Amino acid sequence: MHTNDSPTAVRVVTETGKHPELTPAHQEAVVTAAIESHAETTRRSYSGAWLQFQAWCEAHAYEVLPAAPETVAAYLTDRAAEGRSVATLKLARAAIRYQHEERGLESPTHAPGVARVLRGLRRRAAGSTPALGQAKGLTASDLAAIRATACLPRSGPSGRTESPERAEQRGAVDIALVSVMRDAMLRRSEAVALNWCDVVFMDDSSARITIRISKTDQDGIGAVQYIGPQATADLKAIKGDAGETDRVFPISTRTIANRIQAAAKAAGLLGRFSGHSPRVGMTKDLIEAGFGLPAVQIAGRWRSPRMPAHYGRSQSVVRGAIARYHDRQG
Repeated sequence: MHTNDSPTAVRVVTETGKHPELTPAHQEAVVTAAIESHAETTRRSYSGAWLQFQAWCEAHAYEVLPAAPETVAAYLTDRAAEGRSVATLKLARAAIRYQHEERGLESPTHAPGVARVLRGLRRRAAGSTPALGQAKGLTASDLAAIRATACLPRSGPSGRTESPERAEQRGAVDIALVSVMRDAMLRRSEAVALNWCDVVFMDDSSARITIRISKTDQDGIGAVQYIGPQATADLKAIKGDAGETDRVFPISTRTIANRIQAAAKAAGLLGRFSGHSPRVGMTKDLIEAGFGLPAVQIAGRWRSPRMPAHYGRSQSVVRGAIARYHDRQG
């Protein structure tokens, strides 16, 4: 590992097989154009993860471009020790690979050692610290507990208790946020991007929301999700005089996680809740209600049944062949 103050030139393979060195200005233009091929949420995620890796390398005097496989392995290990999730580690690896490949550099993430380190961190996360594990699912019973407590006044970090009016407003948003994210199985980025023009209220007291672009739909084809009567009423309760182009939940993805955590804590719920909890909880509820993996996969817009099977593994056991056998034995 060593430092290098001079910029690394992008090497682009031409039709003649030659590798011309580009100026720094052209380097950035090529990389910026390539990044634009990805969805906005992916670009933001890659950019943030890459900046964090750059800062870490500079703090430890390691070369950033090209980075050595040992540097990447050490970075991932450090991030895991800080309590970062496996998903965050994978995002960091993807961002590092992307920045190298778009500059014509061999990515250090392809090294077998980096893959082994990540596998080891994944196994450690699966069997040890909750900080690296899966967020707890926010089920229907958890939502009921949040409904019963969300509008009660809370005390902030300063010790000051919010007014009843403020508590009602905040609580109504918390309830709508959780119930809509559950019914539509929304990711945090999808909830943040939702505008009122994406919501259509139906005559049967339900609603339809259009997801314009998501993690698994980077071409922006879109998806329409069903919202049940109760979640629809929750949405109507917070709409007020908002315009069609106004955001339904004008908060950040980080704030979504914080609000769900705070609402769960106020309801007396135990466990590590996050912005992913409504989606996980609805998956558990659907499987427990008897819906098969194909239906749950479609509802959650997953590319494969692997993740819903993982989230609902406990519920699947209760509805499995052994459980049904004992039920019949009676």
